[in-house]
Amino acid sequence: MVTHHFILPHKSLSPFVNRYYLSKSDTINISFTSDWYASNETSLVYYLGDKPGLDKNLEVESYRTGSRDWLVGILSKYSGIVTFHGHYNIFAIQFRANGFSKLFGLPVSEFTNRIFPTIDVFGKNAGNLYEQLVNTTDIQQMAVFADKFLLRYLNKQRAIEINDGITRISNEFFVNKEVLDISEYAYHANMSLRNFERRFSEQVGVAPKLFCRLLRFNNTINYKISHPELKWTSIAHEMGYYDQVHMINDFKHFANCTPLVFSQNNLSSFKDKFVSVKRALF
Repeated sequence: MVTHHFILPHKSLSPFVNRYYLSKSDTINISFTSDWYASNETSLVYYLGDKPGLDKNLEVESYRTGSRDWLVGILSKYSGIVTFHGHYNIFAIQFRANGFSKLFGLPVSEFTNRIFPTIDVFGKNAGNLYEQLVNTTDIQQMAVFADKFLLRYLNKQRAIEINDGITRISNEFFVNKEVLDISEYAYHANMSLRNFERRFSEQVGVAPKLFCRLLRFNNTINYKISHPELKWTSIAHEMGYYDQVHMINDFKHFANCTPLVFSQNNLSSFKDKFVSVKRALF
């Protein structure tokens, strides 16, 4: 079994970072195979134990995959099969929709459907965080190390607008199941449609309509994990799909299979444990 521990970042980082998580197997050797399906998140991922094997047909671009710390851009398509055998021990930093772009001042669109070793993005300082993480087992301490790494970049910024149009609209996507016409979002962001779509893609990684689809797709999977007793027809309605056909089409596009096959391949023996860790005072 794998246990996933979730912990919040420093309050100064909350506009940019959704959460940190530590996923660990309870035994030295576990084996599994899973689909690498599309994802709406940009993340920094640190393999503190063994690394997964990537299917030779993996479509995500990667560079020097001998690295154990990666920047994984938003994934807008199915990316193949992941196999794992060994000690599963991963720490990850999950950013908000345009949090990475805001924090580091980089166009996230350059990382979409790509993996980069963190040294290629942050230079030699990136390795320091990995060494700190690999030498502790305490998620509270890991969170402190991650905070310090990210706060160095935040403190370099002269000013960051955290309530601009793109940020407000992208945050709305996470709380509203009903998706409006994109022109409506552009209007509320006080931008032309063309400018809104361009800036959204630069800061988030994909166009706003595609991001909404990715977000709903991933929320659907998470909802199924939390409610395994529910049938897919009920989940489609709950997650705001027009009908089950639309949900099936999304699964075929983003996971290369139907919801039923996805369950059989990835969730049929799902026994992972999820734990929210209360952050120590800081």
